[in-house]
Amino acid sequence: MNTITRRGALGVLSGAIVSTVVPSGAFAAMGPYKFVRIDGLAEQAVGEALLKEVYKRAEIDISVTPMPGKRALQQASSGAMDGETLRVFALGENVKSLIRVPTALSSLQTVAFRKTGSDVSVTKKEDLNNYSNVIVTGVLHTHAITEGVSDVNEVSDPSAMFKLVQGGRADIALTSYLDGLASIRKLKIEGVEDIKPALNDQPLFHYVHESKQDVVPVVDAIIKGMADSGELAELRTKLEQDYLAQL
Repeated sequence: MNTITRRGALGVLSGAIVSTVVPSGAFAAMGPYKFVRIDGLAEQAVGEALLKEVYKRAEIDISVTPMPGKRALQQASSGAMDGETLRVFALGENVKSLIRVPTALSSLQTVAFRKTGSDVSVTKKEDLNNYSNVIVTGVLHTHAITEGVSDVNEVSDPSAMFKLVQGGRADIALTSYLDGLASIRKLKIEGVEDIKPALNDQPLFHYVHESKQDVVPVVDAIIKGMADSGELAELRTKLEQDYLAQL
């Protein structure tokens, strides 16, 4: 069955506190939906798998198309596609045509990586001022965490970033935890390790175009149930491990 039935959707919503009023007859018309995600990012690939599991439980068919970030946002916000797989909270404040599903689907951890065996130690943003840092141009969360930091160099890709740390020409590479591990494996970088804890951990949310917002309470009820039971975190960990294993 490609679309959720009224009975099935009501079952999903049973017991959930829903602030959005779903119009009568809307359930039978739900899906299939076409979503986009940002191409080339490990978190987004894992987010796609998470989202497909959520919609599978709602008995709604979806497809997800990877695109460059700017194009993905244009397609989703214009209604040419039905929404975005994962974005930060602020997107919903700035792009009014996209409706944020209230419960976070995943998260993005900003992490520092150092040369293995070095005495580099960071536990908060302010510690970055003690070291030379390198980031990839255009990655918003690393630009944000290095704002005001004195020694920051930008490079065009993860390979150049990790090679600077590997060769001792920079103390710290900043990226997301999962993307960092994925890049190290794909590029066969040796002698670089992550530093715990993460410097920042921000939730990531699923967004639906306003023309399809009737599905929001159905999807939110499923995500919330999975989060409350711990199943969402367990599934995310498994999907991350599977993603890294196939590199």
